[in-house]
Amino acid sequence: MNLAWRDVRHNLFRFILTCLGLGLLMTVVLAMMGIYNGLVSDALNIVKAPQADIWVVESGTQGPFAEASKIPGDTRNAVARLHGVAQAGSITYQTIEAPFGGAVLRLYVIGYERGRLGGPQIIEEGRDLEASHFELVADAKSGLTLGGTIDLGRNRFTVYH
Repeated sequence: MNLAWRDVRHNLFRFILTCLGLGLLMTVVLAMMGIYNGLVSDALNIVKAPQADIWVVESGTQGPFAEASKIPGDTRNAVARLHGVAQAGSITYQTIEAPFGGAVLRLYVIGYERGRLGGPQIIEEGRDLEASHFELVADAKSGLTLGGTIDLGRNRFTVYH
């Protein structure tokens, strides 16, 4: 122990630099773990939200989250008639950017059929969709508030009460 103290006193600058380097290394490792866990958590929330056991996608695509998969509506009906299938619904996922509040808001838009799998399980404020077009349900994390509007493409959407 006495030898260690003597070494630290003799090479104090090197000791402090080593401690600083290890501290920075631990900070980077913990930050990377946090970012990774956050990405995995967000991805799993999107996958688990529709409560689907099986996903049917177009052949030759990377799946519903990586790229668009176009399947005709009658395919959904055929899947719904299969033995053991309780429900079937069509879902589409798109990442978009829209001007909102003087900044650009990045949104992950989920299109779903009313009354089928894919939509939100509960709506805490406001109302459910009443029309199949030009209405949206906004997550509280999006920053949209009840009565607020947002332009998506050429259409203006209102978050209804």
